[in-house]
Amino acid sequence: MYRDRVLVTRAGQQAKGSTLVGHVRWASNPLKLPKHDLLGPAHTQPFTHGRWLFAHNGTLYIPREVAAELGPWRKYVKGRNDSEVLFYWILKYLHGHKNVKTAVNRAIRGLDRIWDTCRRRYPIYKYAYHGLNWVLTDGSTLIAFCYVDPRGFDKARALCASGQPYYQLQIHKSRDSVLVASEPLDKPLSWKPMRHGELLIARKNGTEIRTKSWLCC
Repeated sequence: MYRDRVLVTRAGQQAKGSTLVGHVRWASNPLKLPKHDLLGPAHTQPFTHGRWLFAHNGTLYIPREVAAELGPWRKYVKGRNDSEVLFYWILKYLHGHKNVKTAVNRAIRGLDRIWDTCRRRYPIYKYAYHGLNWVLTDGSTLIAFCYVDPRGFDKARALCASGQPYYQLQIHKSRDSVLVASEPLDKPLSWKPMRHGELLIARKNGTEIRTKSWLCC
């Protein structure tokens, strides 16, 4: 997609709605699958379930082990993409919980718990994941989470803002809109970097958008 300016322009012009999610990235491949096994709609972000839309930047190194603990949510996984497994792992904890912060915190601790049982199989990794940046929306509520791993931001620099860490999500807020992006792409706008472990929730309130944020992990 990044090589096809016409396609990108057309997609932007055709996208309509009050809540929009766009996602372009190199696919992570922790299972070392052949390339053709990761192509097609079933492996393409954003992922959807009912009204929920999800996009993730990062890698979940243990998708098999996490999928095995999804319970009833396991049947919804259609592809072999680690980000799709993460999507249903997050939904599993959010389902029936009114406190989003608590649910997300438990989801992350759950990943760490699984890691403790299988880390010997993956001696080259320090944690179950590297990069848990994601956005999740049902059209009226937008949830964004900025997290790398327990060590925090590392030495890698952002692609379009070399003075900032890679994986540091950016927010632009106005009275009637909220933008969340991996990079501060539009320089005339005033972008605010998210803190490591910050959880943002934005909701519509009439014509206004109200936001709250917490340090979650």
